Amino acid sequence: MGIFDLFKKNKEAPENSKVEIRILEKPDFKEIDIQKLKDYYNWKLNYGERIMKLDINFELESTNQSELNQIVEFVNKIPEFDIQNRSYLESDFEQDASEVSDYLNFYLDELDESELAGIINLKNRNNSRNSLLMEKLNLIRVGIYPQHSYFGTFDYSIDINGEPCNQLLVVNINKDGTLHDITWES
Repeated sequence: MGIFDLFKKNKEAPENSKVEIRILEKPDFKEIDIQKLKDYYNWKLNYGERIMKLDINFELESTNQSELNQIVEFVNKIPEFDIQNRSYLESDFEQDASEVSDYLNFYLDELDESELAGIINLKNRNNSRNSLLMEKLNLIRVGIYPQHSYFGTFDYSIDINGEPCNQLLVVNINKDGTLHDITWES
């Protein structure tokens, strides 16, 4: 498979599982000259049925092929990291002091019933409104920071009127996918 190929991982999932591995379009890394790095590279990529932004942020003027290979490997794992991050978000949601709960409660407090009805099914009594909102989180951006304390930043948002809100639930992970932290940013 080449750098332009689509990434798809077949994974067995329970029949009633909501886990979905999406196809991620690969960015063209040909523009990256490892001896003369720009500090910022960005792409808009197809991710499932949505568009996702990807950016790489360098703090140094050069790198090596090994680090670029690590970046490519990380990008290839974005669909897997997305599923893993959703588990991190669910775990945080279940805690007493929860960044995810605060984020979701913001929508419940700020939106009126008609706006909320445009996002979730208010008649659904099987799940809490928070849980229904959590299901509406979409990955809208991945930032890669090879020289930072964490390697990847995954920005999640909820669409309002078909557009991502400027309130972001951010999952920062290390190169191996372990959780660094979860924050709420705007």
